[in-house]
Amino acid sequence: MTGMRNTLYVQTDGSVVRLQGDTVLVTKNKDTLMQVPLIHVESIVGIGRVTFSSPLLERCARDGRAVAKMNGFGRFQYRLEGPKSGNVLLRTAQYDTLLSPARSVPIIQAVVAGKVYNARQVLLRAARETKRQSSQESLRAVTDDMAKDIRRLDKVTDVQVLRGIEGINAKRYFSVFAHQFSSSIGEVTDFDGRSRRPPQDPLNCLLSFLYAVLTNDATSAIESVGLDPQVGFLHTLRPGRPSLALDLMEEFRPILADRVAVTLVNRKQIGVEDFEKLPGGAVSMTDAGRKKVLSTYQDRKGHEVIHPILGKKVPLGQQLLVQARLLARAVRRDHVEYIPMYYKG
Repeated sequence: MTGMRNTLYVQTDGSVVRLQGDTVLVTKNKDTLMQVPLIHVESIVGIGRVTFSSPLLERCARDGRAVAKMNGFGRFQYRLEGPKSGNVLLRTAQYDTLLSPARSVPIIQAVVAGKVYNARQVLLRAARETKRQSSQESLRAVTDDMAKDIRRLDKVTDVQVLRGIEGINAKRYFSVFAHQFSSSIGEVTDFDGRSRRPPQDPLNCLLSFLYAVLTNDATSAIESVGLDPQVGFLHTLRPGRPSLALDLMEEFRPILADRVAVTLVNRKQIGVEDFEKLPGGAVSMTDAGRKKVLSTYQDRKGHEVIHPILGKKVPLGQQLLVQARLLARAVRRDHVEYIPMYYKG
């Protein structure tokens, strides 16, 4: 169980999150595990077998404080919110933007550019830091290909082609992902590309969990500015999927979630003992493993980097909200285009 800035993560199996006056109380059986003043909590996320009391849920809904639930794999289950406070005119503009290629394509171009650019920056850094010649060559070959696609993005206006460019570069990125590790030997670094639902190895389990946590943060940012998280542009519409939140998080995947995974492995802060093999081949993370991940994720969210538009250092966790606001301005057509958060690593 870990408090992460303004998000309270509760992951102790069998625990109950309840309200006591103006305090969030986390208990298991008769033991008190944590007490946090409600005023310090922006949202609450329960992971695994965690129960929320009705008075707590009602108070959080009334205050506009989101409560989300994930299963032990980190897969999203549900999210509770109060009455919608978003500007109906903004959401109408969002729906109009979706139906207008002239307005939606520039946003999709920017989302893809931000993701590929930031992924490339991460790989370039790994190429500079690795002492293995073979890794340097593999990483630089992929970053060269990425650079070519970045340069041609503004000329591509077909949405399906843009989605294809995003998919190709995601495959390129993960084809050399393991070269970021200081040591390529070990059960955690045994990685042969992405596998999901369920993850089939420790590293995929780690990445899936981090992406689930990041999705929740991106959804909160999207909703806080009044946009509809289910109506995205790069990601197609699908019932129950927060497509716009997935759009927003693309530029943050490599610099926030992936960097946490690489840091944990390289510092040997997480190991095979933090995972367990389940019947059928799925891999799950232990409570102790999730605690380590959430702690490192918290630290990474507090890492300050210069925002390209604001021109000043802003914590990565807050930059999600900054980008959501910029996205809302672009949707409203406030004479601005959406510009992703280009990371200077």
